[in-house]
Amino acid sequence: MIFELTATTEAGRRLVGLAETLADEIRPRAVEHDYDGSFPFESLARVKESGFLAAPVPEELGGLGVVSVHDLLVASSRLARGDAALTLGVNMHFAYVVNVLHRWQTAVAEGNERRVGAFGATLEEIAREGVVFAAAISEPGQDLTRPATTATPTDDGWIVSGRKLFCTMSPAADVLYASVRYVDGRGRETYGYALVPTGIPGVVLHDDWDALGMRASGSNSVTFDDVRLPASALRGGFAVGDVAAYAERNLEAGLFHAAASIGIAETAHDTVTSRIAGNGHLRGGRIGDLAAENVVELAACRAIFSRAGSLIDRHFAAGATGDPLVLFAEAQAAKTFVAEAAVRIVDRALALSGGTGYLNGSPLARAYRDVRATAFMHPLGTNRAYDYLGELALGREPVLH
Repeated sequence: MIFELTATTEAGRRLVGLAETLADEIRPRAVEHDYDGSFPFESLARVKESGFLAAPVPEELGGLGVVSVHDLLVASSRLARGDAALTLGVNMHFAYVVNVLHRWQTAVAEGNERRVGAFGATLEEIAREGVVFAAAISEPGQDLTRPATTATPTDDGWIVSGRKLFCTMSPAADVLYASVRYVDGRGRETYGYALVPTGIPGVVLHDDWDALGMRASGSNSVTFDDVRLPASALRGGFAVGDVAAYAERNLEAGLFHAAASIGIAETAHDTVTSRIAGNGHLRGGRIGDLAAENVVELAACRAIFSRAGSLIDRHFAAGATGDPLVLFAEAQAAKTFVAEAAVRIVDRALALSGGTGYLNGSPLARAYRDVRATAFMHPLGTNRAYDYLGELALGREPVLH
């Protein structure tokens, strides 16, 4: 491939190299897991063993020190070349770890020793224990800033009740970070995150993931049946309906979804053009046109994707003082463009395959199904992203329902 995305830091470059190695190792197993819809436990074990899951944790806290969101995104796109479904779960794990990282960085900058110690201990535990996190955010008929899942206070903690959908990598997760609604000490209805160990009473992981694409992602539904948690299990907190606070906590999450699409599109294009290049009989204007159109859209995807990641890095380097609504819009514009362009790229690659890509078991057939998933992933699904971007462009206060 020409003009690939590249990391901007030395730690990031090492991680990209590791992602490429891992992609080569896990690629052969991706076919069978896609075929039967099973979770690739052995592939995740290899990724975990390599230290990849602790990549965002600073080196002094036991991780690989890749604190650049841009570089994490580039590495994720490389891993997706091997197994996009598994990468989707890895990225949801990253979304949580990066959020903790940013709060640790802010505490360090402010000199808040208590928060530095608390967030630092969490990051150290992630690196030391190899904790695997999965998101439990999506719900039926979802209002994005008002979770239906509730956390009710008890004398010594919380009772969490509700149902979540699309809990990617849940079969292998140690902890689910679940969005919940609760009433805080001032009587304010609040959005928070509950850290729920998967093995405790009341947590039911349903083996019900059976989808068109991303079949090996293990995106099962989860039921919380009056799950009892200690007081320390509830983290974060902002007023229900606060779009700016929601955006601030989800700045990079959508880009992690887009990273998988980038990897899928790059691999599909490279797969088919490599075959055509070696066949002197396959010539003609239409073949060249389709390949050229893919080159153009790949360049555009990489540009907008890289720019959004860099803007987030600059935001946190400057002390996170920028407008989260605007930065979230930049990330969502990038996610939306990549999601739609990647579908077109894969479709052209399939057309260029001359029919071989249409067969089950073909990497192009899997890419055709997998690449369509990004449009449905929050934050934000494509329909809501357009609503959000349109309202912001017209100078109106965006609403996320």
